[in-house]
Amino acid sequence: MNKLFHKSCERMDEIADGSVDLVVTSPPYWNAIDYEQHVADPQAWYRTRRGEPYEEYLDWLTVCFTEVFRTLKPGGFCAVVIGTVLLNGRQYPVPHHFTVLAEKIGYEYHQEIVWYKVTGGVKRAGVTIQHPYPGYYHPNIMTESILIFRKPGPKIFEDRSKEEKEANRINIDTIFTREIANNVWHIAPVPPNYLPHPCPFPEEIPYRLILLYSYKGDLVLDPFLGIGTTAKVAKALGRQFVGYDVQKKYIEIAYQRLDEPLHLREQLIARFEKIPVQDEAYLANREAARRRAGQSFLPGFGAVREEQEDYS
Repeated sequence: MNKLFHKSCERMDEIADGSVDLVVTSPPYWNAIDYEQHVADPQAWYRTRRGEPYEEYLDWLTVCFTEVFRTLKPGGFCAVVIGTVLLNGRQYPVPHHFTVLAEKIGYEYHQEIVWYKVTGGVKRAGVTIQHPYPGYYHPNIMTESILIFRKPGPKIFEDRSKEEKEANRINIDTIFTREIANNVWHIAPVPPNYLPHPCPFPEEIPYRLILLYSYKGDLVLDPFLGIGTTAKVAKALGRQFVGYDVQKKYIEIAYQRLDEPLHLREQLIARFEKIPVQDEAYLANREAARRRAGQSFLPGFGAVREEQEDYS
């Protein structure tokens, strides 16, 4: 297909029933970003609250993803990047509520990948630093969910020839074994003002998802296209693409980006090293001391007095 449309995804008449192989998208954040303001003036403050009720937002997502479900092939995957929203001190667990509505539509929940942003997120730990007492703990929000759903139907590798499978073989390298093979992906966000969009997701996300959940020649849909990151990556990987967005300016930028080279950054791979347990003599001496004192040592919490109970 290889087309981008300036219209809402609520009605995608251009796409036939059951013709999309993979959906990769990130819906607009609820009540967090004024996209129209950003289009009108990219330098203006666009993180405004418009007061849209949360329930209406979920209802709107239901309409959109019901239409997405219609276009998806049986057995096809739908990957949705979505995060918790903080508003007036309250956290709204959007990924959890989205999972409920998606299953009601008919999607099968497949799995969750956690996008750990590494260098960016919603800073909240300052509350705990200012008030270092129990009950004040508010950790920084450093993750979003990449929810993977599937439309009931045959596996996508069924009826694929051996030659087709080999042509789409996944490279099992160090990045795969240390990073992609896990359900936590360490990917830094796109730096502010690097691209003409308030919150573009990194190219590494659609790059991985498209390689993992589709074959060359497949049709990839992004119903919330933005400036076309999914379409750009899909084209570079030999897939067809189709996308929708209500902002005409974003569609124009998306077309311009289609032939740009991919911008895949060197990955930040977490390394975890085992700390050796203390030597046996140390452990034996500590256990002897514990028994003499009648105490148990809990790591990080010091000693706890053992109480003798009579069950006779």
